[in-house]
Amino acid sequence: MTQRACADAGGVVCFFSRWRSVVLTKSSFAVTSGYVTSDETLCGRMLDEQMRRQLSSGRWATNTSSKQATLEPSCLAALALKSRSYDVHRAREFLLRIQNPNGSWPALAGDDRDGSWVTSLAMIALCDCAPGISARLRGLHWLLKFAGKESNWFWKWKFRTTDRHIRFDPRKYGWPWFPETVSWVVPTSFAILALNQVPCTYSELRHIPYRVGPRPRCLSIARVPGGWNAGNGIVYGAQLSPHVDDTAVALLAFVREDKSLVRSGVQWLERTVQGLRSPWSLASAVLALAAHRKPTHSTAVCLGSAADLSRLDDTSTLAMICLALNSYNTLSAFGVAI
Repeated sequence: MTQRACADAGGVVCFFSRWRSVVLTKSSFAVTSGYVTSDETLCGRMLDEQMRRQLSSGRWATNTSSKQATLEPSCLAALALKSRSYDVHRAREFLLRIQNPNGSWPALAGDDRDGSWVTSLAMIALCDCAPGISARLRGLHWLLKFAGKESNWFWKWKFRTTDRHIRFDPRKYGWPWFPETVSWVVPTSFAILALNQVPCTYSELRHIPYRVGPRPRCLSIARVPGGWNAGNGIVYGAQLSPHVDDTAVALLAFVREDKSLVRSGVQWLERTVQGLRSPWSLASAVLALAAHRKPTHSTAVCLGSAADLSRLDDTSTLAMICLALNSYNTLSAFGVAI
């Protein structure tokens, strides 16, 4: 329900209709163009739009002009639609059908038979799906064998001796986007989130490489002053800047760590989020800050105050907004306890 409202200087919103006026506080409302919309109402509209974009067989495409089934928006939409059983059931059936024989998931339906980073995201989306237990275990086996190319002895030697332009420390490896490529922050973070959801009694966990064991090694991948960037901290002698999206997902993965570099990452994100306008970055920041028990109201209001969010062309961004507006349940789905 959306109706006209006005706000006084004391932070109180007066809510008017043809029948009555009600005084409400601003605490749970986003103000847009003279109207107020509750987070719950806004999220409902976003979910309705997400359902409208669902293609046949339960899949989603990257944007409204495409019909190509894509795994990233499909996994994010499945997580966002957990409260709508019929739609999420169709999405999970699609994920189970599309799994590769080797246990991985492709980035695009019918492509990437060797697997991709989306395997971690699919495992998370299927976390509380009983028919998906065996699929998740196959995905786990594949994920444990999936490592950045720099984990190989030859690449370790190469980065230490001849290829020094990017100042890459090959001891700090994680997970890549695709096989036979080097580690990046986002796929590493999602892999850790997926592995965190595996029961600690699962015997295969003893074979997890050192990159996951003592986490400080993973924590320092692409670490730069203040936060994380996409891949490495120094290129051709120049110090790179932190990226909001990479820092946010890294903070989700390392929420259980109480180390100085995690704390400084949270502080950097709190400072940086004030100037953000990108819906994806705002949504990522809301989830990361909520995971570390930091205030997110002003960021959520800024997200809700953006132009008509349901008109966003990018399906993954739409799903991320839904996840951010329902941050408590989203963090639970990611295995993040708050």
